[in-house]
Amino acid sequence: MGKENKQLKLPVGCPLCGEMIEITCIKCSGCNSEIQGSFGAGGLTALPVEYQKFITVFLRQRGNIKQVEKELGISYPTINKMLNSINNILKGTVAEKPLSRREILDSIDKGEMSVKDAT
Repeated sequence: MGKENKQLKLPVGCPLCGEMIEITCIKCSGCNSEIQGSFGAGGLTALPVEYQKFITVFLRQRGNIKQVEKELGISYPTINKMLNSINNILKGTVAEKPLSRREILDSIDKGEMSVKDAT
């Protein structure tokens, strides 16, 4: 009989308070060696819990923005801002600054954004 693999899934956040978790130990399943320290999460696990939950809904809805809006009760500009923030985090860049009132009005005038999307 082989060794059973009873691994738990890495939680998205702390099961008690919901904040991000810190990985402090890694262990080899072959030789049982352990390394302790503070390890940063990689990929999607590096995202804040709120963004991980958003990505789950986004993928479940197959990227259909209207369905994401409906399920989460948020507007298109909010979804767009979240996607930009997520991309920036994954690329390791600083989050974009929010659009100014003037930039929003200019986007509406140019037809790049509707009044509904701006609210």
